[in-house]
Amino acid sequence: MSRKLERKFQRQKYKKAQKQAEKEMAQKLELFDKLSDKCLACEQPFDKKDREQVFSWHVVVRRDEGVVNLYCPDCWKKAIEVIEGFKNHLGNKNEGG
Repeated sequence: MSRKLERKFQRQKYKKAQKQAEKEMAQKLELFDKLSDKCLACEQPFDKKDREQVFSWHVVVRRDEGVVNLYCPDCWKKAIEVIEGFKNHLGNKNEGG
């Protein structure tokens, strides 16, 4: 294959990858706009400009539904504890026969 043809394929591949990246970025920005300003569970206010909150709060994205849920650290911890307790309950129930 000629060098010229190889470069043509490389440019096409690059353009396709660039379009895909732009599309994904647009989707993520759209979801970011849906980010709430409070915890879904307890409604504690969330400040997008507060670095500590940005790194400690949990975001759950449901792309198929186009939903973005936001949880404060306390509510997230409680939810994890409930899930673990439920798993343990099911495990004990299955072991007991």
